[in-house]
Formats: sequence, C-alpha cells, structure tokens
Amino acid sequence: MTEAADNSILRVRRLSKAYATRGVLRRRGNVVHAVRDVDLDVTPRKIVAVVGESGSGKSTLARCIVRLEICDEGQIWFRDTEISALKGRELHPFRRQMQLILQDSAGALNPRFTALEAIEEPLLIEGKRSADERRHRVLKLIEQVGLPGDAVDRRVTRFSGGQRQRLAIARALILRPQFLILDEALSGLDLSTQAQVLNLLIELQAEYGLTYLFISHDLTLISQVADEIMVMHAGEMVERGKPADILARPQHPQTVALVNAARALDGQARSFAATGAR
Repeated sequence: MTEAADNSILRVRRLSKAYATRGVLRRRGNVVHAVRDVDLDVTPRKIVAVVGESGSGKSTLARCIVRLEICDEGQIWFRDTEISALKGRELHPFRRQMQLILQDSAGALNPRFTALEAIEEPLLIEGKRSADERRHRVLKLIEQVGLPGDAVDRRVTRFSGGQRQRLAIARALILRPQFLILDEALSGLDLSTQAQVLNLLIELQAEYGLTYLFISHDLTLISQVADEIMVMHAGEMVERGKPADILARPQHPQTVALVNAARALDGQARSFAATGAR
C-alpha cells in the first residue's frame, strides 16, 4: 500500500525545510529549520487550518506543498501521485489542480491589468480556449465572487483591498482547481470584509466541491470554519484536533498562548462594541 492509498487529497510525510543564513565577513551563518518533520493529511471537501505565530513555518510549509520551494526531506502526495518527486513540465497538471492565494493580493496581480486580464491570464497561458470562452468564464466568476459587472474593464489598482482579494480568488478558480491553499488570505482586511470574504469562500466550496488549507495566525477567525486545526511552533506541528477541542482544552504551551491571545482579542472587540453602542 502506498502513502496515497486512502481518501486524502493531500498527504505530507516528514517534510523538512531549512535555510542557511549568511554570516558576516563571508563566514558561514546559522541554519534555520523552518519546517521539521511535518505530517499533514487533508480530506476532500474539508477545511484544515494551520495556525501559529509569525515565523512558525506556516508559509514555508504552504510554499513547499505547492512546490514554490523544494523541501529538503519528505514526501508530498496529491491524490495518488507523489508530487515532491516531480520536476518541470511534470508539475503542470498539478498546478491546475492546486492553487495558492496569498495575503498580498496587490502584489499577486499585475497593476497594469484590468480585472478581465488578471483573471483570464492563466487561461491564456493554457492556450486552449477562444477569447469568447475566456471572457464568458471571467464574467461568471466576477459575478460569483461578488464584484459588479462593470468591474471587468477596471484596472486592478482601482479596487479596494477586499475587492482585490476577491479578484485573486477568481483568478485562482479560473482553471477550476480542486484544492486551494490560503496563506493569510484574510489578514490585513477589516473585520467586516474578513467575514464577507470568508462567507464567499464557504459558498464557493459548496458550489465547486473545493478543499481548503488555511494558513493563519487568527485562531478565533479560523475556528469558525475549520474541520481540523493544526498548530505549528518553531517549524514543528505541535498539536492538532477539532476546533472545539483546541479552544476548550489546549495541550501544548504554544496552543495555550494562541487561545489566550484569541480570547483577549475577542474580549477587546466585545468591549469596543459595547462602548460604541452606548
């Protein structure tokens, strides 16, 4: 039986990634272990969240999974194929099926492009559809992500942060992937916009049968939608469980710290809301 012989859409086994820092005067620097022996399983049509403080290795893990970084050790299986062993053109079919959405949507979108050009670019690279087919699919996605119809010919620099994140989601969906990794995709948005984009993602998951891997530092937000939460600290996966269990009975000190921070922020938000209501 292979590692992929189960129902998981993604399986990661003993993944490790280290970086050598540069020392002064050409001396050899230190080695930073960004990810250490991480195991991860994601079931189709589920939402798995990886949470942790800044520098815990969450984003490095995401970049290794989509092969923007090459892991030093370990295996990555997407359905029944070990993609960690693939190179170059062998990876192209999996680029379609697995998409990464970043926090900085402005940096991910060409500022010279209109919304139409930004969303349809992956289809142009694919080169298999006519201009009418591409425009039809873009218009449908623009409607689905909650942008106005006249947005299609507007430059991406003329959209708000929340609207640009909707554009990034539409661009990621244009090739009809099965799996989305959202790396702090809701960070930097105000609370109202976060809720709107999160609700949009849940609606899109139901319509397209998507599977999500959320990378986040916000335990309160992500616990509202995740089926499972995994906590990273210093490159290691230190705890995992159902959101209710993680929030009620955190075991690892880092998880306790995240839960306490989440409760404190929630208390501040409630206090602010109560003050504003007076």
